[in-house]
Amino acid sequence: MRGWKTKTEHAFEHLAVSICKHPALYLITVLFCVAAMATQLTKVYVDTSTEGFLSPDHPDIVTYNKFRDIFGRDELLVIGVEVAAFSEPFFTQFKKFYDQLDRKVPHTDAVDSLLTARHVYGVEDELIVEDLFENWPETPQQLQAIQDIINTHSLYKNFFISSNMQLATIVVRLRYLDDHEIPHDGERRSAVDQQISEVLDSVYSVVNEHRQQGLKIHVAGSPVIVDLLKRSMLSDMRLFVALVVVMIALVLFFLFRRYSAVFFPLLTVILSVVTTISLMTAMGQPIQLPTAIVPSFLLAVGVGDSIHFLTLFYRHFDEHGDKQAAVVYALGCSGLAMFLTSLTTAFGLGSFASADILPVANMGIYTSVGVMLAFLFTVLVMPACVMLAPIKRKPAHGDNQQVVADTSVINPKAHRQTFIDHLIEGAIHVSCRYPKTIVAVCALLLVCSIISASMLRFSHNPLVWLPDDLPAKQSTQMIDKELGGSISVEIVVDTGKESGIYEPDILNSIAALCDELSTYENQHFKVAKVLSITDILKETNKALNSNNGAYYSLPDNRALVAQELFLLELSGADDLYRLVDRNYQLARVTILIPWVDSMNYGPFMEYLKQRFQSEIGERAEITITGLVPLLGSTVRSVMLSTVTSYSIAFVIITLTMMVLLESVKYGLLSMFPNLLPIIIVMGILNLAGVPLDMFTMMIGSIAIGLCVDDTVHFMHHFRRYLSRGFSVQESISHTLHTAGRAMLVTSLVLCCGFLVMVFSNMNNLTNFGIYTGLSIGLALLADFLLAPALMVLFVKNKTTPPEKVRHK
Repeated sequence: MRGWKTKTEHAFEHLAVSICKHPALYLITVLFCVAAMATQLTKVYVDTSTEGFLSPDHPDIVTYNKFRDIFGRDELLVIGVEVAAFSEPFFTQFKKFYDQLDRKVPHTDAVDSLLTARHVYGVEDELIVEDLFENWPETPQQLQAIQDIINTHSLYKNFFISSNMQLATIVVRLRYLDDHEIPHDGERRSAVDQQISEVLDSVYSVVNEHRQQGLKIHVAGSPVIVDLLKRSMLSDMRLFVALVVVMIALVLFFLFRRYSAVFFPLLTVILSVVTTISLMTAMGQPIQLPTAIVPSFLLAVGVGDSIHFLTLFYRHFDEHGDKQAAVVYALGCSGLAMFLTSLTTAFGLGSFASADILPVANMGIYTSVGVMLAFLFTVLVMPACVMLAPIKRKPAHGDNQQVVADTSVINPKAHRQTFIDHLIEGAIHVSCRYPKTIVAVCALLLVCSIISASMLRFSHNPLVWLPDDLPAKQSTQMIDKELGGSISVEIVVDTGKESGIYEPDILNSIAALCDELSTYENQHFKVAKVLSITDILKETNKALNSNNGAYYSLPDNRALVAQELFLLELSGADDLYRLVDRNYQLARVTILIPWVDSMNYGPFMEYLKQRFQSEIGERAEITITGLVPLLGSTVRSVMLSTVTSYSIAFVIITLTMMVLLESVKYGLLSMFPNLLPIIIVMGILNLAGVPLDMFTMMIGSIAIGLCVDDTVHFMHHFRRYLSRGFSVQESISHTLHTAGRAMLVTSLVLCCGFLVMVFSNMNNLTNFGIYTGLSIGLALLADFLLAPALMVLFVKNKTTPPEKVRHK
């Protein structure tokens, strides 16, 4: 192993010599390749849809797309208008608003409201199907007649108007783009995203105009939430990148006091970000909620390699004045360490690649690729830049002795003591003098944290991520309160044969289930509305029997069902084929419920599955789909992916540490300082009431991949000094005085890189940034205190005096 390491270090030195001879060639080649990849950036698109959380070949997505191919999109844009008074002036203004929406909003399949609601009645032997406001009411008596119809028809309530008659709605149904129009999944999602944006831009334009005229209007529905998440995500991306760039620039300038030390690392990490995002786009992957942090994440993580290289380069260059020798020295000393730490970080992030949640899997894959690209560009671009740039030599003295990843023994008293030096001295003193106390306290913290972490709950509720003062969020909550719900569960009953829906026993079973569901309520929510073909048939049967309410029931024979459906077809009932297919083989049941945490939908989904299977399952195939089941699938995937990714990260990184440190003992010991901070943070999450969602679930695997870098540096230097004959305490002292400063600086950069997320508009990102930053800070503390304490307790001193080892 040592021979392999030596050969690798020599290989990095040979690479450095080659770059020094042809710096312009290397730099131009890299820039050309990145520029070629950057052409893909024009194809970047955003996907914040619910179905975007799962892969296109996921069984639930396949089922959902089949449903939409037949019945169209189930997402509803619900526009609520507060009813000042049930009067002709209000409905006149309401009609102007409706007409303008119907005329100006693009990409719509239908725009429905009370004005166009289906009104079915009979005149002698004739079936009349017309709009509720077919004849405009000009007198109070005519308006009262319409109000009486609304009160006696349950179909209108909690859909077109609230039960207390205080909120009237306009329901916009978006046109579905199917596989025939846009066959490629990525292009279709991009088109849908553009479609939603254009629809909402038009809607808000009309809404703002009529708000100025006195209407109190609220816009809600899943398309609104999807668009809000997209806009917040893009805003946060730009903000995070800007803040991380400023933070990196300040830290680098403070550390090196050179402008070149700011520009070159930023160039390197920006190249890695551009290449990574370009690669994502080339592979047809969109920017989604978790992957939105990729640019700022790579900026913060990727700059660590540059810090190691430049510190060694500037120190050697300032001492000797030979730029090429300094490059060869820096890359030879740091190349292998940079590669190994990049590799462990990539392994930690790569554990997400197996996640069932598509954007989380993509985040794991492409951040791993980005970390390795940052390493590659560091070893290729950084030496070329320093060779081409005019860099002035500074005399080595005092605080300019920056020590990062250096293997020489540094006397801490040889230069003026800084605040960092005092911190390091304190850590050495405490860890070496009180090792048992430190380990005991950490063990107690571990036990308490495990108990707390075991009580963590899972969650997935995109509405909660948004700020409470956001008008669209308030509108969604208001409409849910007034109407009872704005998102749907869709149930498809497949009879397996053409005209199978004509069977009265099937229809009666559906009707009984719909009646049962309409009164469903649990501790989290209650069903707002249930819609099915049975409602239309009951209404038609009543109309054909002299509008007698006693006949508000289903026809009792197949022929009569077929006749009534045929009459509805002839009369042009627009919503008929939203509830059945054209062959009358499939029947659709739509259940409207409010936005709640997706974890709370699980029992309801099980209830639906059990009831429909028991009542109809032997006569028809039952499929449950829609936005709510997709949210439930996402929660299940979050739970499974959390366990899987943590297990994969732990196993791979533990094995990697054993190989890198050439010892099972050291490999296992090194994992305790890495795991403890993560478990503590998981415990704190529970105490703070923060659930595990698709962002906070990533904290552990990301943190372990990043935190292990400092442990690699500590254990590598400790073992090297120990092998040279120094005592355990001396090895700890020399290790922290050489590698400690680097560990502190890179951890500071990483903490700041994640803490910029506190400025996010979405609280899930804020939580992710705070607790990931906390994990990295605690991991640094563990490497300064716990790791040395473990070495004192479990590693024996060498018997050969240091002088003899050095003599040999």
